[in-house]
Amino acid sequence: MTHNDGHRDRHKGEQLLHAADEKGNLSGKLVKRWDAHTSPGLKHLAYGILVVNSKGEFVLHKRPERKVGGGKLDLPVSHILSTETHEQAYTRTLKEEYGVTEKLEFEDYGGFSYEEHYEDGTCENEFCLVIVVHCDGPFHPNPKEVEGELFFLPGRKALDEINSHPEKYTIWYREAIKLLAKHPEGKKYLA
Repeated sequence: MTHNDGHRDRHKGEQLLHAADEKGNLSGKLVKRWDAHTSPGLKHLAYGILVVNSKGEFVLHKRPERKVGGGKLDLPVSHILSTETHEQAYTRTLKEEYGVTEKLEFEDYGGFSYEEHYEDGTCENEFCLVIVVHCDGPFHPNPKEVEGELFFLPGRKALDEINSHPEKYTIWYREAIKLLAKHPEGKKYLA
């Protein structure tokens, strides 16, 4: 994100994130969110939460245009801030994006490293953890984080969908589905 772009989430730019390497190992250093997301970016730790309902559907939303990588179908994503545990971060994100306040169990399926650069000088340069959580709501989407209604994608169609229409989905959602497809336990969500 560029420093002078007023319509973006400027107040979050000073947040401190954990620097990481290509394998997700933390360096012990902290980086400012702006610096991490301004090309070429600094590799840092992020996560995506695949919310799965009792029908075996992934709960997705359209990412607001004002966000890096906006305008595509997305899952709840964020960063583990310097002051929080993994569970606190996941809980915060589900509350901020989907209005979910109940205590949930989080399943960690490892992660992947990726980079994506955008024409406006912003980028993603992350090691992204893939977290699965079971939840049927109630969902109260935050209009600052979610554009329009939630979208429910049957897990059995997810792999075909990202291969047939990759342009509809954020890169980190596509990579999360690919990771699940290769994981001995994770692939059950795609069956």
